[in-house]
Amino acid sequence: MSFQQLERDVLEPELCTVCGVCELACPAGVIGFEGLDPVLTVASWTAADCGECTDCVDVCPGADPGTPATEERLFGRTRTPQERWTGVFEEVVAGHALDPVVYEASASGGSLTALLQTAMRELGVTAVLSMGRDADEPWRAAPALTRDPGELVETAQSTYQLAPYLGLLRKMMTEEPDARVAMSGVACHIQAMRKLQAMDTEAGRWARDRVVLLVEPACSSSTRPEGTAAVIRERAHVPVESVVRLRYREGEYPGNIGIRTRDGMDHEVQFWQAVRDFAGNKTYRCLSCGDWMSGLADVSVSDGDPNIFAASVSGEGQTKHGRVFIRTAAGADAVAAAREHGLFTHEPVDLAGLNLGLERKRNRRASYERGDRAVPLGPIPGHREELDVVPDERWIPAPDRAGKQQAEGTTRECGDD
Repeated sequence: MSFQQLERDVLEPELCTVCGVCELACPAGVIGFEGLDPVLTVASWTAADCGECTDCVDVCPGADPGTPATEERLFGRTRTPQERWTGVFEEVVAGHALDPVVYEASASGGSLTALLQTAMRELGVTAVLSMGRDADEPWRAAPALTRDPGELVETAQSTYQLAPYLGLLRKMMTEEPDARVAMSGVACHIQAMRKLQAMDTEAGRWARDRVVLLVEPACSSSTRPEGTAAVIRERAHVPVESVVRLRYREGEYPGNIGIRTRDGMDHEVQFWQAVRDFAGNKTYRCLSCGDWMSGLADVSVSDGDPNIFAASVSGEGQTKHGRVFIRTAAGADAVAAAREHGLFTHEPVDLAGLNLGLERKRNRRASYERGDRAVPLGPIPGHREELDVVPDERWIPAPDRAGKQQAEGTTRECGDD
Protein backbone atom coordinates (compact mmCIF):
# COMPACT_ATOMS: atom_id res chain seq x y z
CA MET A 1 0.00 0.00 0.00
CA SER A 2 2.98 2.27 -0.54
CA PHE A 3 1.35 4.78 -2.90
CA GLN A 4 -1.78 4.91 -0.74
CA GLN A 5 0.45 5.76 2.21
CA LEU A 6 2.18 8.43 0.13
CA GLU A 7 -1.23 9.92 -0.66
CA ARG A 8 -2.26 9.89 2.99
CA ASP A 9 0.97 11.13 4.57
CA VAL A 10 2.27 13.52 1.90
CA LEU A 11 -0.15 14.38 -0.89
CA GLU A 12 -3.32 15.00 1.12
CA PRO A 13 -1.63 17.30 3.67
CA GLU A 14 -0.02 19.15 0.70
CA LEU A 15 3.54 18.28 1.68
CA CYS A 16 4.73 17.14 -1.77
CA THR A 17 7.85 19.03 -2.89
CA VAL A 18 7.43 17.99 -6.56
CA CYS A 19 11.01 16.68 -6.43
CA GLY A 20 10.13 13.60 -8.51
CA VAL A 21 12.19 11.14 -6.47
CA CYS A 22 9.21 8.79 -6.06
CA GLU A 23 9.21 8.31 -9.83
CA LEU A 24 12.92 7.47 -9.76
CA ALA A 25 12.74 5.19 -6.73
CA CYS A 26 9.61 3.13 -7.51
CA PRO A 27 10.82 -0.44 -8.26
CA ALA A 28 7.80 -1.17 -10.45
CA GLY A 29 8.10 2.08 -12.39
CA VAL A 30 4.40 2.91 -11.99
CA ILE A 31 4.68 6.45 -10.57
CA GLY A 32 4.67 9.46 -12.85
CA PHE A 33 3.41 13.03 -12.79
CA GLU A 34 0.40 14.90 -14.12
CA GLY A 35 1.49 18.49 -13.88
CA LEU A 36 2.84 18.83 -10.35
CA ASP A 37 0.97 15.80 -8.97
CA PRO A 38 2.41 12.28 -8.51
CA VAL A 39 0.06 9.69 -10.00
CA LEU A 40 -0.04 5.99 -10.76
CA THR A 41 0.62 5.52 -14.46
CA VAL A 42 -0.96 2.05 -14.64
CA ALA A 43 -4.73 2.27 -14.33
CA SER A 44 -5.10 -1.27 -13.05
CA TRP A 45 -2.50 -0.87 -10.28
CA THR A 46 -3.90 -1.34 -6.76
CA ALA A 47 -2.57 -1.09 -3.23
CA ALA A 48 -2.15 -4.84 -3.20
CA ASP A 49 0.24 -4.63 -6.14
CA CYS A 50 2.67 -2.58 -4.00
CA GLY A 51 2.91 -5.50 -1.57
CA GLU A 52 5.29 -4.73 1.27
CA CYS A 53 7.19 -2.09 -0.71
CA THR A 54 7.41 1.35 0.93
CA ASP A 55 10.15 2.84 -1.24
CA CYS A 56 8.20 5.89 -2.44
CA VAL A 57 7.31 6.82 1.15
CA ASP A 58 10.76 6.07 2.55
CA VAL A 59 12.55 8.24 0.00
CA CYS A 60 10.13 11.19 0.07
CA PRO A 61 11.47 14.42 1.63
CA GLY A 62 8.03 16.04 1.77
CA ALA A 63 7.15 15.38 5.41
CA ASP A 64 10.60 14.29 6.59
CA PRO A 65 13.69 15.50 4.72
CA GLY A 66 15.80 13.10 6.79
CA THR A 67 18.47 15.71 7.49
CA PRO A 68 19.96 14.43 10.79
CA ALA A 69 20.53 10.90 9.46
CA THR A 70 22.16 12.23 6.29
CA GLU A 71 24.38 14.60 8.26
CA GLU A 72 25.59 11.72 10.40
CA ARG A 73 26.55 9.82 7.24
CA LEU A 74 28.21 12.80 5.56
CA PHE A 75 29.85 14.61 8.47
CA GLY A 76 29.77 12.25 11.43
CA ARG A 77 27.62 14.73 13.36
CA THR A 78 24.46 16.80 13.12
CA ARG A 79 24.36 20.56 12.88
CA THR A 80 24.35 22.84 15.91
CA PRO A 81 21.65 25.47 16.56
CA GLN A 82 24.10 28.09 15.28
CA GLU A 83 24.23 26.14 12.00
CA ARG A 84 20.42 25.92 11.77
CA TRP A 85 20.13 27.72 8.43
CA THR A 86 23.58 27.19 6.91
CA GLY A 87 24.31 23.56 7.78
CA VAL A 88 27.75 22.03 8.30
CA PHE A 89 30.52 23.37 6.06
CA GLU A 90 34.29 23.38 5.91
CA GLU A 91 34.74 26.76 4.26
CA VAL A 92 32.73 29.53 2.65
CA VAL A 93 34.19 31.75 -0.07
CA ALA A 94 33.05 34.43 -2.49
CA GLY A 95 33.46 33.24 -6.06
CA HIS A 96 32.44 33.49 -9.68
CA ALA A 97 33.06 31.85 -13.04
CA LEU A 98 36.05 33.02 -15.07
CA ASP A 99 34.59 32.10 -18.45
CA PRO A 100 33.02 35.40 -19.62
CA VAL A 101 30.22 33.56 -21.44
CA VAL A 102 29.22 31.71 -18.28
CA TYR A 103 29.61 34.81 -16.13
CA GLU A 104 27.44 36.98 -18.38
CA ALA A 105 24.75 34.30 -18.71
CA SER A 106 24.56 33.68 -14.98
CA ALA A 107 22.30 35.17 -12.32
CA SER A 108 24.95 35.50 -9.61
CA GLY A 109 28.34 34.86 -11.10
CA GLY A 110 28.09 31.36 -12.52
CA SER A 111 29.69 29.45 -9.62
CA LEU A 112 27.37 26.44 -9.99
CA THR A 113 27.80 26.28 -13.74
CA ALA A 114 31.60 26.49 -13.44
CA LEU A 115 31.64 23.62 -10.93
CA LEU A 116 29.37 21.47 -13.11
CA GLN A 117 31.52 22.18 -16.16
CA THR A 118 34.59 21.22 -14.15
CA ALA A 119 32.94 17.94 -13.16
CA MET A 120 32.42 17.10 -16.83
CA ARG A 121 35.78 18.28 -18.10
CA GLU A 122 38.08 17.17 -15.29
CA LEU A 123 36.31 14.76 -12.92
CA GLY A 124 34.86 12.11 -15.24
CA VAL A 125 31.20 13.15 -15.06
CA THR A 126 29.32 12.17 -18.22
CA ALA A 127 25.98 13.93 -17.66
CA VAL A 128 24.56 16.78 -15.60
CA LEU A 129 21.00 17.12 -14.38
CA SER A 130 19.82 20.72 -14.10
CA MET A 131 16.60 22.66 -14.56
CA GLY A 132 15.91 23.63 -18.15
CA ARG A 133 12.80 24.35 -20.18
CA ASP A 134 10.05 22.29 -21.77
CA ALA A 135 10.62 21.75 -25.49
CA ASP A 136 6.97 22.37 -26.40
CA GLU A 137 6.27 25.17 -23.92
CA PRO A 138 9.56 27.06 -23.50
CA TRP A 139 8.21 29.22 -20.67
CA ARG A 140 7.64 26.12 -18.54
CA ALA A 141 10.43 24.63 -16.38
CA ALA A 142 11.52 21.05 -17.06
CA PRO A 143 14.55 18.97 -16.03
CA ALA A 144 17.39 18.71 -18.53
CA LEU A 145 20.22 16.20 -18.95
CA THR A 146 23.31 17.78 -20.49
CA ARG A 147 26.33 15.91 -21.84
CA ASP A 148 28.25 18.85 -23.33
CA PRO A 149 29.77 21.25 -20.77
CA GLY A 150 29.33 24.16 -23.17
CA GLU A 151 25.58 23.61 -23.23
CA LEU A 152 25.31 24.17 -19.47
CA VAL A 153 25.22 27.89 -20.21
CA GLU A 154 21.59 27.41 -21.25
CA THR A 155 20.66 26.38 -17.70
CA ALA A 156 23.01 28.80 -15.94
CA GLN A 157 20.39 31.09 -14.40
CA SER A 158 18.05 30.55 -11.48
CA THR A 159 14.64 29.05 -12.29
CA TYR A 160 11.84 30.16 -9.97
CA GLN A 161 9.35 27.50 -10.99
CA LEU A 162 8.38 24.03 -9.77
CA ALA A 163 8.63 21.01 -12.05
CA PRO A 164 9.03 17.25 -11.40
CA TYR A 165 12.77 16.81 -11.49
CA LEU A 166 14.56 13.67 -10.37
CA GLY A 167 12.36 11.28 -12.33
CA LEU A 168 14.32 12.16 -15.46
CA LEU A 169 17.21 10.11 -14.06
CA ARG A 170 15.18 6.91 -14.23
CA LYS A 171 15.82 6.48 -17.95
CA MET A 172 19.53 7.04 -17.41
CA MET A 173 19.57 4.53 -14.57
CA THR A 174 18.07 1.83 -16.80
CA GLU A 175 19.68 2.69 -20.14
CA GLU A 176 23.06 4.10 -19.06
CA PRO A 177 23.78 2.39 -15.74
CA ASP A 178 27.50 3.19 -15.90
CA ALA A 179 27.03 6.95 -16.39
CA ARG A 180 28.60 9.30 -13.85
CA VAL A 181 26.14 12.04 -12.96
CA ALA A 182 26.42 15.46 -11.33
CA MET A 183 23.32 17.42 -10.45
CA SER A 184 22.19 20.79 -9.28
CA GLY A 185 19.05 21.06 -7.22
CA VAL A 186 17.39 23.03 -4.46
CA ALA A 187 17.09 21.73 -0.89
CA CYS A 188 14.29 19.20 -1.45
CA HIS A 189 16.04 17.72 -4.51
CA ILE A 190 19.27 17.25 -2.56
CA GLN A 191 17.47 15.79 0.48
CA ALA A 192 15.63 13.34 -1.75
CA MET A 193 18.81 12.21 -3.49
CA ARG A 194 20.61 11.73 -0.18
CA LYS A 195 17.72 9.65 1.17
CA LEU A 196 17.78 7.56 -2.01
CA GLN A 197 21.54 7.04 -1.75
CA ALA A 198 21.05 5.57 1.73
CA MET A 199 18.54 2.94 0.57
CA ASP A 200 19.52 -0.67 -0.13
CA THR A 201 17.52 -0.90 -3.35
CA GLU A 202 18.45 -1.03 -7.01
CA ALA A 203 17.78 2.71 -7.40
CA GLY A 204 19.54 3.46 -4.13
CA ARG A 205 22.68 1.56 -5.08
CA TRP A 206 22.75 3.23 -8.50
CA ALA A 207 22.35 6.69 -6.96
CA ARG A 208 25.04 5.97 -4.39
CA ASP A 209 27.54 4.76 -6.99
CA ARG A 210 26.75 6.96 -9.98
CA VAL A 211 25.49 10.36 -8.72
CA VAL A 212 28.86 11.71 -7.67
CA LEU A 213 28.49 15.48 -7.20
CA LEU A 214 25.55 17.46 -5.78
CA VAL A 215 25.48 21.26 -5.89
CA GLU A 216 22.63 23.49 -4.76
CA PRO A 217 21.51 27.10 -4.85
CA ALA A 218 19.87 28.59 -1.78
CA CYS A 219 16.08 28.69 -2.16
CA SER A 220 13.68 31.12 -0.52
CA SER A 221 10.80 29.25 -2.20
CA SER A 222 9.63 28.34 -5.67
CA THR A 223 6.37 28.90 -7.54
CA ARG A 224 3.77 27.04 -9.52
CA PRO A 225 3.97 27.38 -13.31
CA GLU A 226 0.87 29.58 -13.08
CA GLY A 227 3.02 32.23 -11.41
CA THR A 228 5.29 32.49 -14.44
CA ALA A 229 2.32 32.37 -16.83
CA ALA A 230 0.70 35.28 -14.97
CA VAL A 231 3.86 37.39 -15.24
CA ILE A 232 3.99 36.70 -18.98
CA ARG A 233 0.35 37.62 -19.56
CA GLU A 234 -0.19 40.41 -17.05
CA ARG A 235 3.20 42.14 -16.93
CA ALA A 236 4.75 41.52 -20.34
CA HIS A 237 1.27 41.51 -21.97
CA VAL A 238 1.99 38.64 -24.35
CA PRO A 239 0.27 35.25 -24.76
CA VAL A 240 2.12 32.35 -23.15
CA GLU A 241 1.77 30.32 -26.35
CA SER A 242 3.89 32.93 -28.18
CA VAL A 243 6.91 32.51 -25.88
CA VAL A 244 9.97 30.81 -27.36
CA ARG A 245 12.49 31.65 -24.62
CA LEU A 246 12.28 32.71 -20.97
CA ARG A 247 14.97 33.52 -18.41
CA TYR A 248 14.44 34.78 -14.87
CA ARG A 249 17.61 36.85 -14.33
CA GLU A 250 18.49 38.18 -17.78
CA GLY A 251 20.72 41.19 -18.48
CA GLU A 252 22.54 43.54 -16.14
CA TYR A 253 22.76 42.41 -12.52
CA PRO A 254 20.57 41.50 -10.72
CA GLY A 255 18.70 40.78 -13.95
CA ASN A 256 15.08 40.93 -15.03
CA ILE A 257 12.58 38.47 -16.46
CA GLY A 258 13.50 38.13 -20.13
CA ILE A 259 10.83 36.84 -22.50
CA ARG A 260 11.31 36.27 -26.22
CA THR A 261 8.27 35.74 -28.43
CA ARG A 262 7.78 34.05 -31.77
CA ASP A 263 7.65 37.40 -33.61
CA GLY A 264 11.30 38.07 -32.76
CA MET A 265 10.62 40.56 -29.98
CA ASP A 266 12.19 40.60 -26.51
CA HIS A 267 10.06 41.63 -23.53
CA GLU A 268 11.26 42.49 -20.04
CA VAL A 269 9.60 42.52 -16.62
CA GLN A 270 11.52 43.92 -13.70
CA PHE A 271 12.64 41.26 -11.28
CA TRP A 272 11.24 43.01 -8.18
CA GLN A 273 7.77 43.04 -9.75
CA ALA A 274 7.90 39.33 -10.57
CA VAL A 275 9.03 38.52 -7.00
CA ARG A 276 5.90 40.22 -5.67
CA ASP A 277 3.69 38.48 -8.23
CA PHE A 278 5.19 35.08 -7.45
CA ALA A 279 4.24 35.45 -3.77
CA GLY A 280 0.65 34.42 -4.53
CA ASN A 281 1.59 31.33 -6.54
CA LYS A 282 3.41 29.14 -4.05
CA THR A 283 2.51 25.73 -2.67
CA TYR A 284 1.91 25.12 1.02
CA ARG A 285 4.98 22.86 1.11
CA CYS A 286 7.22 25.61 -0.28
CA LEU A 287 5.83 28.23 2.09
CA SER A 288 6.22 26.02 5.17
CA CYS A 289 9.65 24.66 4.17
CA GLY A 290 12.29 24.59 6.90
CA ASP A 291 15.35 24.89 4.66
CA TRP A 292 17.10 27.71 2.82
CA MET A 293 19.82 25.31 1.76
CA SER A 294 19.65 21.61 2.52
CA GLY A 295 23.18 21.65 3.91
CA LEU A 296 23.51 18.17 2.41
CA ALA A 297 24.97 19.05 -0.98
CA ASP A 298 28.69 18.79 -1.68
CA VAL A 299 28.66 22.52 -2.45
CA SER A 300 25.95 25.11 -1.78
CA VAL A 301 25.77 28.61 -3.27
CA SER A 302 23.81 31.69 -2.25
CA ASP A 303 23.66 35.00 -4.07
CA GLY A 304 26.56 37.14 -2.90
CA ASP A 305 24.39 40.26 -2.83
CA PRO A 306 22.32 40.02 0.35
CA ASN A 307 19.28 41.81 -1.09
CA ILE A 308 18.68 41.29 -4.80
CA PHE A 309 15.13 42.63 -4.45
CA ALA A 310 16.46 46.02 -3.35
CA ALA A 311 19.08 45.89 -6.10
CA SER A 312 16.30 45.31 -8.64
CA VAL A 313 14.30 48.27 -7.34
CA SER A 314 17.25 50.67 -7.19
CA GLY A 315 19.23 49.41 -10.14
CA GLU A 316 22.28 49.27 -7.90
CA GLY A 317 23.93 46.24 -6.34
CA GLN A 318 27.18 44.46 -5.71
CA THR A 319 29.27 43.00 -8.50
CA LYS A 320 27.61 39.68 -9.09
CA HIS A 321 29.14 36.71 -7.33
CA GLY A 322 28.11 33.78 -5.17
CA ARG A 323 28.83 32.73 -1.62
CA VAL A 324 30.11 29.19 -1.98
CA PHE A 325 29.75 26.78 0.94
CA ILE A 326 32.19 23.86 0.61
CA ARG A 327 30.87 20.90 2.63
CA THR A 328 32.38 17.57 1.57
CA ALA A 329 35.58 16.17 0.11
CA ALA A 330 33.83 15.83 -3.26
CA GLY A 331 32.86 19.49 -3.08
CA ALA A 332 36.37 20.58 -2.12
CA ASP A 333 37.81 18.57 -5.03
CA ALA A 334 35.40 20.21 -7.49
CA VAL A 335 36.22 23.72 -6.26
CA ALA A 336 39.97 23.04 -6.34
CA ALA A 337 39.81 21.57 -9.85
CA ALA A 338 37.71 24.48 -11.11
CA ARG A 339 40.24 26.95 -9.78
CA GLU A 340 43.25 24.97 -11.00
CA HIS A 341 41.87 24.78 -14.54
CA GLY A 342 40.90 28.45 -14.76
CA LEU A 343 37.13 28.04 -14.62
CA PHE A 344 36.50 29.59 -11.21
CA THR A 345 38.04 32.09 -8.82
CA HIS A 346 37.28 32.76 -5.17
CA GLU A 347 38.40 34.66 -2.09
CA PRO A 348 37.51 34.57 1.63
CA VAL A 349 34.21 36.14 2.66
CA ASP A 350 32.56 37.21 5.91
CA LEU A 351 29.14 35.64 6.39
CA ALA A 352 27.88 38.53 8.51
CA GLY A 353 24.86 40.51 7.34
CA LEU A 354 21.24 40.01 6.34
CA ASN A 355 20.26 37.85 3.40
CA LEU A 356 16.77 38.74 2.26
CA GLY A 357 15.93 35.27 0.98
CA LEU A 358 16.95 33.69 4.27
CA GLU A 359 15.05 36.25 6.37
CA ARG A 360 11.88 35.71 4.34
CA LYS A 361 12.30 31.96 4.75
CA ARG A 362 12.84 32.21 8.53
CA ASN A 363 9.81 34.42 9.01
CA ARG A 364 7.53 32.20 6.96
CA ARG A 365 8.78 29.12 8.76
CA ALA A 366 8.16 30.74 12.16
CA SER A 367 4.61 31.66 11.20
CA TYR A 368 3.82 28.14 10.00
CA GLU A 369 5.39 26.52 13.07
CA ARG A 370 2.83 28.44 15.14
CA GLY A 371 -0.09 27.28 13.02
CA ASP A 372 -2.32 24.22 13.24
CA ARG A 373 -1.28 22.38 10.06
CA ALA A 374 1.46 19.79 9.77
CA VAL A 375 4.77 21.25 8.60
CA PRO A 376 7.77 19.39 7.17
CA LEU A 377 10.39 18.51 9.74
CA GLY A 378 13.27 20.94 10.08
CA PRO A 379 16.94 19.98 10.18
CA ILE A 380 17.13 20.06 14.00
CA PRO A 381 14.48 17.93 15.75
CA GLY A 382 12.26 20.00 18.02
CA HIS A 383 13.85 23.34 17.06
CA ARG A 384 11.46 26.27 16.62
CA GLU A 385 12.11 29.74 15.27
CA GLU A 386 11.85 32.22 18.16
CA LEU A 387 11.42 35.58 16.51
CA ASP A 388 8.86 38.33 15.99
CA VAL A 389 7.34 37.45 12.64
CA VAL A 390 7.58 40.17 10.02
CA PRO A 391 4.89 39.85 7.31
CA ASP A 392 6.40 38.88 3.98
CA GLU A 393 4.95 41.99 2.34
CA ARG A 394 7.25 44.14 4.47
CA TRP A 395 10.34 42.33 3.18
CA ILE A 396 9.39 43.07 -0.44
CA PRO A 397 7.65 46.48 -0.36
CA ALA A 398 6.49 48.08 -3.58
CA PRO A 399 8.70 51.00 -4.60
CA ASP A 400 7.38 54.53 -5.00
CA ARG A 401 5.34 55.64 -7.97
CA ALA A 402 8.38 56.30 -10.11
CA GLY A 403 9.62 52.79 -9.47
CA LYS A 404 6.24 51.35 -10.39
CA GLN A 405 6.26 53.21 -13.69
CA GLN A 406 9.69 51.82 -14.46
CA ALA A 407 8.43 48.30 -13.72
CA GLU A 408 6.00 48.16 -16.62
CA GLY A 409 6.92 45.60 -19.26
CA THR A 410 9.09 46.90 -22.07
CA THR A 411 9.63 45.53 -25.54
CA ARG A 412 12.58 45.64 -27.91
CA GLU A 413 13.73 43.86 -31.03
CA CYS A 414 16.08 40.90 -30.59
CA GLY A 415 19.71 41.97 -30.62
CA ASP A 416 19.17 45.41 -29.07
CA ASP A 417 21.44 46.24 -26.11
